[in-house]
Amino acid sequence: MGLIFGNAAYATAATLAAFFLGLAIGGWFLGNASAQFKRPLFVYGLMEIGIALTALLLIPGIEFYETHYASVVALTDGKQSFLTILKFIFSITLLLLPTALMGGTFPVLAQFIGKEKRQLANRGTILYAVNTLGASIGALLAGFFLLSKYGVDTTYYFTIVLVASIGFSAILMDRLFITNKETSVIKKDNKASKTITKLDNINYLELKILAFSSGLLALSIETIWTKMFAQVLQNSIYSFSAILVVFLFSLGIGGVLSHKLVKVSRHPKYVLLILLSLGAISVGFSPYVFNTLTKGLGYLAPSASWFAYLIAVFKLSFLVVFLPTVIFGAIFPFLLKASPVINQSPGKFVGRLVLFNSIGSTIGPILAGFILLDAIGIWMTIKIIAILYGFLALYIYFTFNIKVVKKWLLLPIIGIIGVVSITNPPTVKLQKGDKILKMWQSSDGFVSIVESGKNIQMRLDNFYVLGDSRSILVEQMQGHIPLLIHPSPKKTLFLGMGTGITAGASLSHNVERVVVVELISNVIPAAKKYFSSWTNNLFNDKRVEIIADDARNFLLGSNEKFDVIVGDLFTPWHAGTGSLYTIEHFKQAKKSLKKGGIFAQWLPLYQLTPKSFEIISATFASVFPNVTLWRADFSGSRASIALIGQEDGAKLSHKVLKKNISNLVETKESASNKSIDHMAGLFYLGNLDALKNRLTGTVVNNDDKRTVEYKTPILSQQANAGSETYIVNQELYNLLSTLATNLPAEKDLYLSKLPPRELKYVKVGLKYFRYLQLISDGNEIEAESILEQIHLLSPGFLKRKKNPSSIND
Repeated sequence: MGLIFGNAAYATAATLAAFFLGLAIGGWFLGNASAQFKRPLFVYGLMEIGIALTALLLIPGIEFYETHYASVVALTDGKQSFLTILKFIFSITLLLLPTALMGGTFPVLAQFIGKEKRQLANRGTILYAVNTLGASIGALLAGFFLLSKYGVDTTYYFTIVLVASIGFSAILMDRLFITNKETSVIKKDNKASKTITKLDNINYLELKILAFSSGLLALSIETIWTKMFAQVLQNSIYSFSAILVVFLFSLGIGGVLSHKLVKVSRHPKYVLLILLSLGAISVGFSPYVFNTLTKGLGYLAPSASWFAYLIAVFKLSFLVVFLPTVIFGAIFPFLLKASPVINQSPGKFVGRLVLFNSIGSTIGPILAGFILLDAIGIWMTIKIIAILYGFLALYIYFTFNIKVVKKWLLLPIIGIIGVVSITNPPTVKLQKGDKILKMWQSSDGFVSIVESGKNIQMRLDNFYVLGDSRSILVEQMQGHIPLLIHPSPKKTLFLGMGTGITAGASLSHNVERVVVVELISNVIPAAKKYFSSWTNNLFNDKRVEIIADDARNFLLGSNEKFDVIVGDLFTPWHAGTGSLYTIEHFKQAKKSLKKGGIFAQWLPLYQLTPKSFEIISATFASVFPNVTLWRADFSGSRASIALIGQEDGAKLSHKVLKKNISNLVETKESASNKSIDHMAGLFYLGNLDALKNRLTGTVVNNDDKRTVEYKTPILSQQANAGSETYIVNQELYNLLSTLATNLPAEKDLYLSKLPPRELKYVKVGLKYFRYLQLISDGNEIEAESILEQIHLLSPGFLKRKKNPSSIND
């Protein structure tokens, strides 16, 4: 769903809300109907088969959405508020039938297992526990094995077959083993009632409040914890899968705890009071535990092997999440014992529980992730959730129908006071001399502006640098290079904005329209406030339109054609960004180009291993017949290169380069129309055809087999541990040498229109890169030899300066 709705937080929230709304409707409707089922296990089997069949509707539904989304965008004039509402409606349409049937499964099974209250409580809690533990195993298998090995389609259809087989198994069990087909009604359990002599169970109002609150608070804290963990993790699909697995496992153990409490407890309100109070304390202190274990929000296991990294993620998740989740995970199933269900259908009663719990689960993530997180920040949001658990405990205390020992009142009060008084941890890990100028916290990420000396840096989620003032020239070149190549770049699209420096560079060209799409909404005000002086009037130029949206979603909904499309440096292992390196995305970008258009995808080589680079390059080449590689800088440790895709037979024009460069550089020679070298070859790395043999047989990345999303996190961590290597320094020089050797500039058809005096700069560029490497390594003797070779090719190119740091020297 994220691929078609976009990875923007609001789109995810719409899908999540639609899912839980379906559960709520199913719990209510099928719970009411279950009293009429004489064979509830048989009906349950039919429901599981129904889930499998209605899940199949998702495929044509998504195809319909992709076909007509552009028309919907045009109809709403691209207004995000209307689009969000329509996406929510479409989510409900796609998900309502299967999720409603899912929501009804627990009530229908309750109708089957619960002939009396004590029986429902004993069996219902263990059923809840086993189901949730099964969910944990499912998340583990899907997140770590099935999707990565078999892809989305095979995993999806395999799951549908499993669901259908569960349905057929239930029908078979009903025919073979079930003899009592009478309708169940929970009757008064006299044996259990005698044990409750002084305390009443909770009433229906209290039941609704607790069921609703348990869903609201549990999903709220899970949402916020995910944002908390994002500050120290690799943030790959594996990291978030690990957190989900631990959360579901802990809920399952909470169900086991509830089952034990049902058996031994005589006073349900005491149990709820204790659980809610302990929930308040454990949730409220979770940031302190997290901060302590991560040593002040330090990056987790940066140099560990892949297996050791996963162990570290699971360990941290267990130490932070397990105890509080077990505690509040026991509350919902314990309501089966604590509530006044006498002479009522068990299915109807459980359906009511599912209804109110699912409504709370719908509201919780939206309230916490979109309102509280924006308004008061992550640590205060966690405190509010913890305090609400404490207030629920106080509410239960004051509903006792007898005088209760006041010491029980101290437990929630002490918990609330403790949560309020604990000091909040930092939100950003700072080095000595660093200072936070401003921070924005929201559901789509934490954006911070950090000042370090004279450098101003924009970060996402603590460690991911989106750009800084020190790299202004490199960021500008990422905008200039694609536009220098195009004969007449009038309309330009930038997918990803960051600091805005790259998009701003395009305004130095003769452009008529510039569209900038940025997923993280708070990046836009951050760039406007702190980087405006370097963005070439980007935020005030009437030619510019800045849109907060997902890049793929924007392309899907736009019928506009562009001369140049530029893809930003997307962190390859970050969850969701792998979709921006797929065949489907590249095809959509190609479809959005005018005839003769250019698509440039910048790659952070310092974040890619050779295997990662090969996967992305092979995928790109499968869409664009003509692919060339260009550099934005001469750095050996943080190199940025672009894969530039064009039509088959495209050739670099000498006249176009001279004309476009004159827009940027005014010299006396150019003013007098004298012949000067534009030296564009310095930034040309080679033709991807030079790597044909290396790329042959490479598995490409697509929406089904998400190779980038599932392989690059592993390769990256292996590079951190030393068993793989990023494309930096010597590895980078090897790549550049391979390009130059396999297809020299004079044999490269793409460069066939350049005069010989310009072709030489391709060789000069490689030698200059090597020269800078040797200077950096302190190898001055060999550097001097390379310098002599450069002077033979271009005597006036590089004067004898000591320790040049870049091409600008």
